[in-house]
Amino acid sequence: MLHQQDPVAASAPPQVQEQPRTIEVVAKRFTFEPSRIEVTEGERIRLVMTSADGVHGLEIKKFKVNKKIPRGGEAVTIEFVANAAGQFPILCSEYCGSDHDDMKGMLVVVAKPVR
Repeated sequence: MLHQQDPVAASAPPQVQEQPRTIEVVAKRFTFEPSRIEVTEGERIRLVMTSADGVHGLEIKKFKVNKKIPRGGEAVTIEFVANAAGQFPILCSEYCGSDHDDMKGMLVVVAKPVR
């Protein structure tokens, strides 16, 4: 006896990406660890942010990301799709001390390979 494949299941498009890629980032005076994050264009990203000391913020203007990271190690989750290739500054958006303006990182979004 032959089993026929369900025509609805056969024609359903595959899921592009089921779960976002989780990257843990620690903010502390006056750096992000890691300070460079590399992802692929179109990838869904989940940043799990914690502070090792005081209040910080994480801002990536291109992707309209701006979240406050409280003191005390409480995790803050930020999700977005990296839908443009390029290099985008990661900034601390909460004043955190004398070297606040030097607290920077970089989000590198690598262009998706052309198929």
